[in-house]
Amino acid sequence: MRTEMFMIHEGPSYSSSVTARFDGEYVVIDSNAGVGYDPDKAGAGSTTSMVLKGGAALWVECIDGQTDGSDWGGRLKVACVTNKGMWIDSSNGWVKAVSSGAEPIWFVDKDDYYEIRQGSKNGRPLVNQGGRLRFVDGATPGQFNIEDR
Repeated sequence: MRTEMFMIHEGPSYSSSVTARFDGEYVVIDSNAGVGYDPDKAGAGSTTSMVLKGGAALWVECIDGQTDGSDWGGRLKVACVTNKGMWIDSSNGWVKAVSSGAEPIWFVDKDDYYEIRQGSKNGRPLVNQGGRLRFVDGATPGQFNIEDR
């Protein structure tokens, strides 16, 4: 179980293009996110020509955590500036920030990745549907990992 802030990303290794981020109130995987280059800015190649693309990365803390073997879960509280203090839950399965009433989110350990599930460790699995994250009954679980602060 994690007691420090962490980010969620899709797949076995971290990159800014597979990190969970906010798109308004919803959580997405934006393959276009990261650091871009603006050739119109002075100093080509310098940091003045760098621009951030995509929404804010989602940082969360696990609150009211519990463990079951190597699996762990709890309610996820938003720790980044965007939607800070809100909770991660879903609306019709779509993952979003809510003000209260969030269900526990479980991280089921599969050695080199996690299956993320809502409600219980056997609950609805998290999947990426067209870039938006969603908990879907009966779906093949996605493969996710976390990046500690």
